[in-house]
Amino acid sequence: MNWLRSIVLRHPMPARVLGKTLLLIGAILILSAVFGRVGLVADNTRRAEAKQPTVKTLAQAFPQYATAVVPEGPVGFTVAAVLVLAGIGLTVLAGDAGKRRGR
Repeated sequence: MNWLRSIVLRHPMPARVLGKTLLLIGAILILSAVFGRVGLVADNTRRAEAKQPTVKTLAQAFPQYATAVVPEGPVGFTVAAVLVLAGIGLTVLAGDAGKRRGR
């Protein structure tokens, strides 16, 4: 952990940008999963009314879109949550380092 602090102390602005980028990527992944799940439920509702079998994944429901990066299970949500937490931690650490250096 000390190696991370020393790098952040030497370069606080790039660390802050990296932290905000990780936070944004994780948040986009989580939001895309939420909206994807809503779309999947809506599609399954239409399919149930038409007496068709339901679909289980976003790739089956929306084959025209690239849904490989959208988290659908516990592992995907864990990766997205770790990205968010790492981004928050790095941003806070870089903010403290920037205040110490007077930036």
